[in-house]
Amino acid sequence: MLMHMEYRVRLPDHDFTLVDWLKLTSSVYAILSMKSGRITYSGPTFIAIRSAKHAKRTAETHLQDFQRLLELPKQKTYHDGQCKPVQILSCDGGPDESPGFLTLQASVAQFKKYDLDAVFVGTYAPGQSAYNPVERRMAPLSKDLAGIILPYETFGSHLNYVRETADL
Repeated sequence: MLMHMEYRVRLPDHDFTLVDWLKLTSSVYAILSMKSGRITYSGPTFIAIRSAKHAKRTAETHLQDFQRLLELPKQKTYHDGQCKPVQILSCDGGPDESPGFLTLQASVAQFKKYDLDAVFVGTYAPGQSAYNPVERRMAPLSKDLAGIILPYETFGSHLNYVRETADL
């Protein structure tokens, strides 16, 4: 593939670092749809959320998320109850997602398990992940969730009696 750009795209980094024990991390999967012979970005979105304190994001956890995604009833309706034969994964290039050895090993495992015809794994260059369609799907969700306070009466507290993070 040959690419040429006349200008340099510059975007601020949109990944905000927080202390791990206070952070929830998400893995987001966007299903592309074929409509009238064209690929659209209007398919369903799957979001897996983990506590960064209790579960690290690794190639293995991404593989588990992907397997849960493929087992969802809604996903099975997209290809006669079977996994789509071609999987294309585009990642933001983080250490747990970039197409290195462990990610490649996880992709080979899903290739074998689901009898796929092809698996493509690509990554966005540093500073370019804002162009990722998955990131674009997350923008409205982030806006809607900003400022939400979960009621204590319903969800309780993540702090113990000395106001330290408690393992629930």
